[in-house]
Parts: sequence; C-alpha cells; structure tokens
Amino acid sequence: MNDLPGRLRAAALCAALALAAPGRAAEAVTVAVWGSSPAEVAAFDLAAAAFTASTGVAVRKQVIEDKYQDVLKSRFAANNPPDVFYLDASEAPVLIESGVLEPLELDAADQADFYPQFLQAFRGRDGKLYGLPKDYSTLALYLNPQLLKQAGHRPDEVPRDFNGLMRFAQALQARLPRGVAAMIIEKDLARHLAALETSGQPLIGADGHAHFTGNAVAYAYLNQLVTGHVLKYLYSPKDDLGADWPGAAFGTRRAAMMMEGNWVQPALRHDYGDVPFITREMPTVNQRRQTMAFVVGYAVPRGARNKAAGLRFARYMTGPGMRLWAGASGTLPTRRSVEAAMQVRAAPALAAHVAGAAYATVWSRGIELPVLNTNFGNQFLAAFNGNKSLQQALEKAETVSNREIERQR
Repeated sequence: MNDLPGRLRAAALCAALALAAPGRAAEAVTVAVWGSSPAEVAAFDLAAAAFTASTGVAVRKQVIEDKYQDVLKSRFAANNPPDVFYLDASEAPVLIESGVLEPLELDAADQADFYPQFLQAFRGRDGKLYGLPKDYSTLALYLNPQLLKQAGHRPDEVPRDFNGLMRFAQALQARLPRGVAAMIIEKDLARHLAALETSGQPLIGADGHAHFTGNAVAYAYLNQLVTGHVLKYLYSPKDDLGADWPGAAFGTRRAAMMMEGNWVQPALRHDYGDVPFITREMPTVNQRRQTMAFVVGYAVPRGARNKAAGLRFARYMTGPGMRLWAGASGTLPTRRSVEAAMQVRAAPALAAHVAGAAYATVWSRGIELPVLNTNFGNQFLAAFNGNKSLQQALEKAETVSNREIERQR
C-alpha cells in the first residue's frame, strides 16, 4: 500500500499509455466525484488514464466540492445526471428506492470476490445491485505507545474488551499529563451502531422505525460513554480539546487513545510524523467483535447520456482498475483478490482495519437513516454533556424519529 516507487512507475505507464492513443478517445464518459485528498485526486486521474488507454473512452471528471448529494439530486431532477458517480452506501437506499439507478449485475464469481455486506449495501428490495463498491474504511483503536509508556503501561496491557478498556482509560487518565485525554470519542451514531447492536437487537428495525430504548446492551454501552465524559477520561476532540478533528488531537499528543478510521493515517504520517501510533481491532462489546465500515461505490443513472460508457467505467474501476486506484490512493480495496495481491494485511498499520472488514457493520440502513441519525445525535449529545439523563435522551430520540418517519410516509 505504501510502495511509492511502484506508484510512480504505474503513473509513468498510465501516462505513456494515454499519450500513445490520443486518437482513440472519440467517446467520453462524465464521472461525478466529490472533493478529496491530493493522493485520491492523483489516483483517480491515473486509473482514469488507464481506463482511457484500455477502452478509448475519454474521462471527463466533474468535481463537486460542496453539498455533493444535494447537487446530484438537483441534476437528477433536471434530467442532467452524470454517466457514473460516487455513491456513499448510506445514501444509496434513497436513490435506489427512487428508481433512478441502473442495475449493475455481476456474475457469481465476481460477487464472491467482494465482501458480501459491502455488496448488500447497494442492493434494492428487488435483489438487484445498483452500485459497485470501490473502497471502504473501518474503525480501529489507535494507541500512542509513548504516552502509554510515560504513564507506566505497555500497549499489550490495553484490554481487548470495551468494559475493560473503559476501566483502563479511567486509571490511565490519572497518570497522564494535564491536558492530555486518556481517550477521545466521537458521538455520532455512525461510530457506534455496530457496538449498539451486538445484542442482536437492531436499533433500526425492518419497519424503518427507531428502537433506541429497550436494549440493555446498547444502554450499558452508551452509559459508559456518558460516565466517562462526566468523570473526564473520555473527551470530545472538538468540544473539550479544541481540535478540528480526532486526528489533530491525537497528532498533537493530546490523546493517548482514539477510535478512528484508516483515513486518519495520511495525516498522522505527513502532518504528525513524529508521533508514533499502533492500531488494534476495535474492542469487543457483549463478547462480540464489532466495527463500522464506510463504503463508497460507483453508480450509473438510468437517464445517463452515455449509460454504456458509465457501466463500462464502473466495472473497470471496481475490477481491473481497482489495484491501481487502491495502491495510489491508499484506500482499502473491496475485492478480496486485490487485497491479497496487494498484501494489505501485511501492513502493520492497516491489518486491524482489514481484519474488521469480515464482520463490520456497514453504515447504511434504509431511507429513514438520516432522520434517525440526526435525532440520535441531538439527543445523545445532550446526555453526553450532562444536560439530560441517557434514558430521557433515548426516549426522546425514538419518539421524535418515529413521528417524523410516519409524517413522511
């Protein structure tokens, strides 16, 4: 994943191939993407050049920097969609239900190569696929071994289960310098859904309604987060430490531990290169392994002007082009064959993230998810900050969410 000379050779090869066939690209495909890191921009351009060299189809990239989903919806409404576009798994159900996407079928061998829950996130109720996963991220536990050592601990002493981790964090806090958090926590439902469902009780039912109450495991988990914040060994990176995001708090040595996605690693290496870190799989909850997966795919509109080229591009980027994209961008490949070829599991910093893919809960739960996410976030924040009891917060989140869902139907 970090073979820079290899990436440069690939870049040179792609550029040479693209230049070698300037007359072949009479056809073009428009691809809508969101603004991303320089590495991902360069990786997309490399893979797109390889696609053009292979097919003769030119790629016209359309970068949507702000309000990506809103802009896409407006383009659908105006009958002017791109030929193919990035689609987050959490947003997929709304577009699938609206009937504006083209099916993207794969044969059995291809389907078996993807992690099954990643494909499932892009399936409609009719069983058809409406998106092909291009990459994913999972959460892992990040440790600063220097801060642990200063507090008299080794990384292997950090418990693997959530309850033990919370006790460890409380004890660790007393041995850390002033202004340094034992652990930082983000409060949104997207970070905690997998842990909250380890009892087997879904927080979002098949009927689309919220079930935030009546789940003893979920309540106990959230109550530990609230208690940790009250007793000041769990901190919000922004509200308590003034950091723009968790990576900044960890990278400036203001936190010994955090639960974060692999997207944090480029910043830790390039912006905070003198700060060591170790990654571990997320702690077990209710004796079950758990983590969240955030999956992005390619989708093709039914009304695309060049639908055939859009389908061809989506299949190339999630097939032959995936290794080039993942290797240059640093993202995690959704195909297990590409993962094996790239030896991603051999990278110490990524091994925990890749291990989590086998059991991760994908952040995608039907068309009601935005309502449930917003109301949970608002109410749990109030409990986390001590403005209301956790039970009151969960009851309010459930009631308001279900009222809004019924009103929309």
